[in-house]
Amino acid sequence: MTAKLSMICSRQSNGAYFAICPEVKGCFTQGDTYEEAASNLKELVEITVKEELGDVDLQAISLVGAKIFSEFEIVV
Repeated sequence: MTAKLSMICSRQSNGAYFAICPEVKGCFTQGDTYEEAASNLKELVEITVKEELGDVDLQAISLVGAKIFSEFEIVV
């Protein structure tokens, strides 16, 4: 099985990174670095998909990462 999934990763106010895979329900995680959050998310996606589909080969899953940061300003 080959799947190309999206990853949205944002840096939180505490410096940690929050990552989500919108295509897989309930798949979100965090890490101290962008790389750690991406790695954690890929592992979570693999576990979640295996639970849903049974015993399948998931070596071909790749996450396409988009660094989207939540830092912005508003004027009140």
